[in-house]
Amino acid sequence: MTNPSKGMQDNQEQLFKTLKLYIPDLWSAKAHSASFQNTRSGYLRDRISMLAIVWGILIILWVPFDLIFLSDSQGIEIAISRVALAAYLFTIAKYNNRQTSLKKAQWCMTLMVAGLNLFYLYSMQVLDFPNGNSGIEYGYTLLPILHVAILTILPVTIKESLGLLFITAVTQLFVEFQADRLLTPENLADYWLQNVLAMMVIWSQLSKLYMLMRLYRQATLDPLTGIYNRRMLLQLANKSISHCEIKGQPFSVLIFDIDKFKRINDTWGHGAGDKVLRGFANFMQSKIRKTDLFGRYGGEEFILFLPRCNSDMAEKIAERMLRYIRQLDLPIGYGETKLKITTCIGISTYSSGDTLSSMIERADRALYECKDSGRDCSRFHPVGFRYQGNERRKAIA
Repeated sequence: MTNPSKGMQDNQEQLFKTLKLYIPDLWSAKAHSASFQNTRSGYLRDRISMLAIVWGILIILWVPFDLIFLSDSQGIEIAISRVALAAYLFTIAKYNNRQTSLKKAQWCMTLMVAGLNLFYLYSMQVLDFPNGNSGIEYGYTLLPILHVAILTILPVTIKESLGLLFITAVTQLFVEFQADRLLTPENLADYWLQNVLAMMVIWSQLSKLYMLMRLYRQATLDPLTGIYNRRMLLQLANKSISHCEIKGQPFSVLIFDIDKFKRINDTWGHGAGDKVLRGFANFMQSKIRKTDLFGRYGGEEFILFLPRCNSDMAEKIAERMLRYIRQLDLPIGYGETKLKITTCIGISTYSSGDTLSSMIERADRALYECKDSGRDCSRFHPVGFRYQGNERRKAIA
């Protein structure tokens, strides 16, 4: 019979872990992985370009109203600045469409918001900072509200959102001060409504960012261990090995296989086996460099890709990992019971003409040599070496 209080406690712990996982990611892009930053930069690129183009077209379509409803001098000045703003937004859209990094996308967002606020400031100056709440001029005083509202479609962090809103807030307060209506009752009511709108905008932005992170993690991370899945791992490794090849830097592969893992499942159950896999993954994550790539290859097999690491370094790292792993005590969810594990590690290093597949194949052969040698060890498989263990077993049989 299940214990309701234990189930509630597990749910609370899971909720806490989820909040702990997402809050830093929602606050700042610094907490994001490089691969997610690339994913979000592409998403932002499309939305910023679309927003800049649509907003530029709408701005041009308003030119006739400037010329009809404003005085001749005011209408012409604002119309010219409106066309200049549209051209500025189209330029941002063109440049942004070619960018690939998150930093450039952030700059495009900032430039777009700054341009919109400069137009608002210039328009208010041309209109001599109107202080009324009626007439055609009143429509121009509502521009900050539109500038805040259009940011709704962007999946940005809290830090980014506050920065963009700060630009609009400072510009509006300066205009209100110049118009001598900074603290009028009408403006105080407007400020309250705009703050509510800003909170709704931030909520919408974070919702989009949260959903993007959820979809990204579902597509790229292993659901059990939370590390890279096989597809994403190989995709990132291909980019990393190409970079090392261009730079003339070494690149190594380590394949880990937990020894006699089936026995753990048969003895303690699959739940215990899952906890062992998670514990092993968490341990490895704590020991690798930020530039290393670690993920689950399948079952109880894991791969560690080591950029800028030659064969000697890779073998030393493997031996050090073997020592650390022997000292592990992994809880399995049965009281105070903990399990010790060992691993086999197959190693290969990039050589001229190598591909990622050929490197993994050599490391995999080295892994089988470890298993034939009694497990709990590492082996390096150089280019051209052919392991005969399988053939010997067939001959003996």
